Amino acid sequence: MSQETVAAQHMIACFAQWQGREPTSVAADATYGNGEFLQWLMERGITPYMRTRDSTLRKNSPLYGPERFSYLPESNSYLCPAGQQLNYGGHNARNRTHVYIGTRKRCGACAQKAQCTSSPLKYLAIHIHEPARQRARDLANTPGFANAQRQRKKVEALFAELKNQIGLRRLRLRRMKFVREQFFLAAARPRPEHQTTGPLPQPIATIHLARDDLVVALRRRTPVDRNAHDRDSVSFRR
Repeated sequence: MSQETVAAQHMIACFAQWQGREPTSVAADATYGNGEFLQWLMERGITPYMRTRDSTLRKNSPLYGPERFSYLPESNSYLCPAGQQLNYGGHNARNRTHVYIGTRKRCGACAQKAQCTSSPLKYLAIHIHEPARQRARDLANTPGFANAQRQRKKVEALFAELKNQIGLRRLRLRRMKFVREQFFLAAARPRPEHQTTGPLPQPIATIHLARDDLVVALRRRTPVDRNAHDRDSVSFRR
């Protein structure tokens, strides 16, 4: 799984530990719509409001997608739209998929071959967590999905403003308490577009946190005399 997915799992676990319960739903973009993460959410009863990572490819492809094929559990095979059977061909560990393959004889004489595949025979790859992925695809057509995506954009807009308008593109200090201070100071920074009356404030160049003997440079580094401040004071210098 990607680093974003691992971080999302950690945040959900922290939320569950903090609130004593799992969240009812999670809204995200298609970056998080991989089979492993969707399966992880389904096992915990969390509703995933996110598109699968192959949604765009399937939408742009003129060929039949896996949703056009019917699974036959008694024979562990798939039935194509033309009624031909695709037998199980093994497990692809690299792509984490189960492979179902047709035959040259069946596919070559099929009248729907042009709409199904450009190869001599049909090669159908089904993800090992396909039920979880299909669940996410079904939810993408519900009103709850549209509402969750609107709420997600409101949250991401705040981080976009911090990054693009205020310049908080990376964290300069480690440890969570210092990260909170950086976000707090960046959010509290006055912005000209939010000023309605009075002169525009000068931008803050350096913030000196004397109680922790730390200097957070937001714009440019300037020397600060730490001995000139008390241990519990916070000063702002340009």
